[in-house]
Amino acid sequence: MKSILRRELGSPLILGLVASLFIALGSLGVGWIGPGSNVLGWPVISTLRSSDVAGYVLSIVVIAASILLIIAWLKLGVQLRNEPAEGLRRVVTASIVWAVPLACSVPLYTRDMFAYVAQGRLMLAGFNPYNDAVSALPGWFNIGVDPMWANAKTPYGPLFLWIEQMIMGAVNTSPVTAIALFRLIAIASVVATALFGYRIARLRGVEPAKVLWLVAASPLIMFNFVVGGHNDALMLGLLVAGIYYALKKHPIVATLLVTAAIGVKPIALLALPVVGIIWAGQNRTLRSTIKYWLASFALSAAVLGILGWITNVGFGWVFTLATPGSVQHWYAPVSIITGAFGGTLDALGLDSTMTVEVIKLMALGLMVVFVAWIMFTMRKIDPLMRPALAFAAAVLSSTVIHPWYAAWVIVLFALVGLKEGIQTHLVVSGSIFFASLSIAETMDIPDAVQGDVVSQIIRNAIISAGAVALIFAYCLHEDLSLPRFLRRLRDLWRQRADARAALRAKNAPAFTGVARAGTDDRVTAGNRLAPGNRVATGNRVATENRAVRDPASAPSTTETPHPPRRG
Repeated sequence: MKSILRRELGSPLILGLVASLFIALGSLGVGWIGPGSNVLGWPVISTLRSSDVAGYVLSIVVIAASILLIIAWLKLGVQLRNEPAEGLRRVVTASIVWAVPLACSVPLYTRDMFAYVAQGRLMLAGFNPYNDAVSALPGWFNIGVDPMWANAKTPYGPLFLWIEQMIMGAVNTSPVTAIALFRLIAIASVVATALFGYRIARLRGVEPAKVLWLVAASPLIMFNFVVGGHNDALMLGLLVAGIYYALKKHPIVATLLVTAAIGVKPIALLALPVVGIIWAGQNRTLRSTIKYWLASFALSAAVLGILGWITNVGFGWVFTLATPGSVQHWYAPVSIITGAFGGTLDALGLDSTMTVEVIKLMALGLMVVFVAWIMFTMRKIDPLMRPALAFAAAVLSSTVIHPWYAAWVIVLFALVGLKEGIQTHLVVSGSIFFASLSIAETMDIPDAVQGDVVSQIIRNAIISAGAVALIFAYCLHEDLSLPRFLRRLRDLWRQRADARAALRAKNAPAFTGVARAGTDDRVTAGNRLAPGNRVATGNRVATENRAVRDPASAPSTTETPHPPRRG
């Protein structure tokens, strides 16, 4: 035992465990608790929340520990690459050890679990969450719901509304027990995502340890699913399971699982066509693919219709896909574009409202066109690459990119199989960025601390400096620089261009020579080039070994050669 502890001391496993323990400790003082909850009266909680100084210190503790967990995750990635034989065991062990303290923490990074409690109560009270917001409930604010949800319709599918209703009916009015159950569902979903992700990796010959490093051990997953309890974890678990069964040639089971994912979050609808594509087989035609699409969509629509009838909410989720629509994130590409155009027009004294709305509609239209092309094209695209690109397009076309939205894309690309190099670097950098954004979410700290400008600057400076330092350190470790990165992109582009040129040369018809005027009829236009004039093709198209002479000056091909002299 001592030898194991000595060996692991300073390892990513211990580093991440220390970080998780401090996050759980800090959450007691700054984690989210409903204003009307009796938990606030518990001695430990009331003591840690009794002073502004304690709130300030614990908020710094949570931020620093969260950054430490990201560092541990990056070190784990290095360890996996240096010791591949032990990779799978290490990543599974680290995921479990890090998750246990986090599963016992007070909710952090998001307040969505409180919204689940309120929507469950709405369902029990006979309201339709697609028509009525949580503000219809008396005392909704005391539950702990983010005020952003006060007048917002739910964006969730009928299956998750039914789950909310069942949980709130089982626990009566206890939000603490309900939140524990919602978190338990999220953790079980992460386990399911890891399990089926592992199976998909084995099925496709992808390194399982690397897949689990991205879909289970990642701080982005830990922060938003294990601690935050987001229902996106349930959607991803069902979606990945559906993809696995589609690959295993069980299309009915796959369709039902993807439909269940749609019933949790309707965005999962983007993955349903992939089931039909895999179902149609490798030798599919567009006609056969449409036939399987119709079958899978009919089954899915029937199941969702039954769920809507059971929950008495119908298909209301179709019209609430953009909820909440008033949020914009500064780092979303569409928000950057609308901000630039809108700011310019406002500076000129012009109304920018129409222009901003047109840009948003154009982004949405481009996303629809791109997703349609991804699904309809008959090109040999990896079936798992299709949903990954579709989800990426949906996220990039929105003005709202929550960290858990990024988790959709990262998990799906991890299943495709990331090559070492640019692909892995982009995904790791994205994971660091969005995990840092999760840390930057507000905490349940006293108003005096929350509203203090100096404390806000200090907290944001720590998070920003930590994120920049981590990405910079990662780039240094991987020997990355902007010129080197651009050079790799250029080389990758050239390789793709050379491959396309080689493919065109391979599929091109044989070269047809032109006979010189006046030659004998025995000389046909089908004569091949002499060996010296053939064009070499490979990674690049080589030049001819010698120039082709002008036909008018070339010797006649019908001339009888002189016999060689005897020596």
